[in-house]
Amino acid sequence: MQTTTKTTARRVALLTALPLVGALVLAGCATDDDDRDDMAAPAVSAPAASAPSVSATEGTGTGTTAADGKSLAAAAATARTAVGSGTVTSIEQEAGGTSWEVVVVTADGNEQEVHVAADGKRTTAGPTKETSDADDVAENERFVEAADLTVSQAASRLTGTVAGTVTELGLDDHAGTVVWEGDVLDGSGATHSIRIDAGSGKVLANSVDTDD
Repeated sequence: MQTTTKTTARRVALLTALPLVGALVLAGCATDDDDRDDMAAPAVSAPAASAPSVSATEGTGTGTTAADGKSLAAAAATARTAVGSGTVTSIEQEAGGTSWEVVVVTADGNEQEVHVAADGKRTTAGPTKETSDADDVAENERFVEAADLTVSQAASRLTGTVAGTVTELGLDDHAGTVVWEGDVLDGSGATHSIRIDAGSGKVLANSVDTDD
C-alpha cells in the first residue's frame, strides 16, 4: 500500500509539472524568435541629406553670360577701379557674352581698355593704354564733358525704351550731338539699335536690326 501511494503521488507531481515545463519551453521559443527577428531586420538609417547641386555659373562666374543690367554696371565699376579713375565711354559684350570689353577715359583724355568677367566682378585683362593722338584726346574730352548720363544711366534708359539686355553701348557723335548709342537684345532675339542724347537722355532713334 505504501509503495502504491508513493507511486501515485509521484505521478500526480509529474503531471502537475508537465504544463509548467511546456509553458517555459514555449516562452523560450517565443523569446528566441523575437531575438532572431531583431537580428534579421537590418538597421535602416535615414538617408544622408544630399548637398545642393551648384551649377558652373553660380558663385564662380564660369560659364556665366553678361545678361543683365547689374553685370553691366558692375563691369563698368570694376573697370574704373582697375584704372583708378575716369569715365566709362564704351562697354560691350565679347566672346559670346562671356565677358565685357570696357573703355575708360582718364583725366588726360587717354583711353584705357579693360576686360572684365561676365558677372562684372573681376578683371581678366588690362588696363591697357590705347594709342591716342591729339584729335583722339580732344574728342574723348568732348564726349566726357557732354555726357551728363553715366554708362549705367544710359543703359537703364535704353532698357526702359526696349525691355531686354544691353549688349553694346558707347559715346559717339551724331550730327554734332554727343550721344549714347547702344544695342538691346529683346526677349524674341531681335536686336534694337537705340540712340539717346548723352546729356538729356532723349531717345533720338530706335530701330530693329535686320540681316538684310
